[in-house]
This record gives sequence, structure tokens and C-alpha cells, in this order.
Amino acid sequence: MGESGDSSPFASTEAYYADYRPGYGEEALGYLVDRFALDASARVLDLGCGAGQIALRIAPVVGEVVGMDPNEAMLRAARRRADGAGVENVAWVHGSDADLDEELGRFRLATMGRSFHWMDQRPTLDRLHGLLDPGGGVAIVTDREWLVRGDEAWTEAVYALADEYLADLPERVGPDEVDYDDPWDELLVERGYVDVETATFHLRREWSVDEVVGYVFSLSYCSPETFGPEKEAFEDDLRSLLRERGGGPFEQNAVVEVVSGREPADE
Repeated sequence: MGESGDSSPFASTEAYYADYRPGYGEEALGYLVDRFALDASARVLDLGCGAGQIALRIAPVVGEVVGMDPNEAMLRAARRRADGAGVENVAWVHGSDADLDEELGRFRLATMGRSFHWMDQRPTLDRLHGLLDPGGGVAIVTDREWLVRGDEAWTEAVYALADEYLADLPERVGPDEVDYDDPWDELLVERGYVDVETATFHLRREWSVDEVVGYVFSLSYCSPETFGPEKEAFEDDLRSLLRERGGGPFEQNAVVEVVSGREPADE
């Protein structure tokens, strides 16, 4: 993210991101609750919060959540979702990893869901040291992006169609290939976090036609802005493709990974 202005990679995706990006599953969030003893006395920072996929699910367990994102439209979607769910203990803050400072207060946990790869990673982890309670920690939460990493035939077909329209679509890779440069567990150790561990959770998701379409348009490299004037034609072709494949529901083997580490306790 870096700068606190609107996050350009997700321009035009915000409504789709809010409505069609899936959550991470109860097991992964329950793991964080147990690992960091989250309760009504805890404050949580959700950095790069998007439309609140983590913040809104963890809010009922803790005293307060601060959801922080550089994209104002994404924050408006998060506020709308919070109002609809009756969640009142989330403060939505416009800002990025470059804006972390003491004015935010102290936190037991800082989460980053599908966002850490956009950040200036080492400075971000260093800044978080000054905001975390001793024994608290950070958690990087991500899941397998099925358009380029899914192992189902229908995901391959959707990718092939998108590839006909877009010149710069990321290469489709195997589901188990690592697509980020730095192993994040090693990076946490390097930046002074302790008790670092990686937890992996497997779940099955089912997607309707509308959800498949909405998810594709929620991706930074498949945004409506990226398709430009061909957006409507692509959507028509995609819906036709999915109807030809039975109209759903389309099953996906999802993998959620949580890389977390603790702030060293005071001596």
C-alpha cells in the first residue's frame, strides 16, 4: 500500500470486493482467538481491512477493532456492511501501513488479510512493534486465489476466458506454488517476532454464477476498469460459460493460511 491515498489496484472493484470476496472460515478465526486469547478486553488492528472480511467477524469477540485501509470506497463498503450486521465496535480509519503511529493506541493483535503483499513489508512489521501489547502479535491471513491457483476444471475454464480478454493476466500456476518472494514466517523471525508458526486450514466453498462473476471483478487484475469497454461482453461470455457447465454450484477446494508471531514479552 505505502501511501494513504486511494489504493489504485482496487479502483472499481470495491462493490464486488464487499459482496463477493469470501471470508476465511470459522476455524481460522477461531485459531486466532485462541492463540492470542482474544476477549472483551482486547483491541485488534485489521490493517488493509478491505470491506471488513476479518474485522466484522472478529468484532463480536473483542472490545474494539480498528479497520484501516487506504481506499475510501472500500471503507464505505465496510461501514455499510457493519451497519447491516449491527456491528458497532469497529472504528474505520483511512490510512495505510505508512500511517501506523502511536495515535492508534495499543493492540493485542494486528491482522493483515489478503493485504500484506501490497505493503512495504519490513517497515510495516517494524512499526507494528510499537503498537502491540507484550505477548500480543501479528497474523498474516491469506487464501488460495482460485482464478490463477485453483485446481478445479471450472476455474481453469474461467481463467482461459479472462485470458482471451486481458493481455496482462498473471500466469496460471499450480495450487501449491508459493507466489510471494519472502517466506513470511522467516520474515517475522527476521523482524524480531517470536513463537512464529504457520497454520493451514482446508475448507470447501460453493460458488453460484453471480458469486463467480462478482469474485472475478473483485480482483485487482480483473477489475471492471481493467476490462474497460469490454466488461459487459466478458460478463455475458462468462455467464454463458458457467451455464454451459451446469450453472453451479461450483465447488472449490479452498486453503487458508495464517502466519503469525508474537511480540516479545517484557523482560
